[in-house]
Amino acid sequence: MKNVLLPTDFSKNAENAISYALNLYKKENCSFTLLHAYKVDDYHEKSRLIPIPAEEKLAQAQREAEEKLETLIEKFRQTTSSKHKFHLIAANIPLVTAVKEEISKWKTDVVILGTKGHTGSSEVVYGSNTVNLMEEIQRCPLLAIPANVNFISLQEIVLANSFKTELTQKDLDFLIHLSQKFQAPIRILRIAEEGGMNELQKQNKRLLKEKLQNVVHSFHTLEYLSIPLGIYSFTESRGSEMIAFINKKHSFFENLLFDPFYKNLAHYSRVPVLVLHQP
Repeated sequence: MKNVLLPTDFSKNAENAISYALNLYKKENCSFTLLHAYKVDDYHEKSRLIPIPAEEKLAQAQREAEEKLETLIEKFRQTTSSKHKFHLIAANIPLVTAVKEEISKWKTDVVILGTKGHTGSSEVVYGSNTVNLMEEIQRCPLLAIPANVNFISLQEIVLANSFKTELTQKDLDFLIHLSQKFQAPIRILRIAEEGGMNELQKQNKRLLKEKLQNVVHSFHTLEYLSIPLGIYSFTESRGSEMIAFINKKHSFFENLLFDPFYKNLAHYSRVPVLVLHQP
């Protein structure tokens, strides 16, 4: 049975991400955990400095969070598959901490969430919570769903890769499973801002080809383009349904997601982003 973690702040974007997840795994036995992490003043449930008057406020906040989760899941229970089970968790701790705790408790297969929360600013491509999770969650794939993107099919996955490091089979397991599940070819895209490949990159490309031998795949290169422009030009021209990154460097998403040009371009994107972490 698949275990899917669904963080939510009850925004429309988060609700849409839940809908996407339920349809993505519509035909599989799945356990979905809806997680809401909230904050009451500066106190959290592990704090030893909670004054007596705050205890009642904390209890009320917990009840309200649990009621919102129940109301939310009722929207989906009427139409969801009989193969799906649900668990609801409300926690007065930071979101990243809450997600890490759930991943450590269960064998979580993937975390699926919206790209933006309540603020939904048109000037921001990814909300701070999403970016923080992309950077901090190292033990589990993370799939970020843009607002208003509904799951219809998965016919092609783009893997952005520079071939600068060797990818292990474990790095690719989740991606290969998705490809086989939906018979979706993997298109490996290298953006060469300065042209050509060195010998190490050529070797890593050969090794990657061997690891992908059981799925349909192809290699593509765009040269002398910035990485954001190259990725989105490629995916939008082909109508690809997902972009996958394997994040090795801690600063990768900070550099990618906040590039000014990327910010303007990605605002119009309708492509979910899958983040796979390499230790």
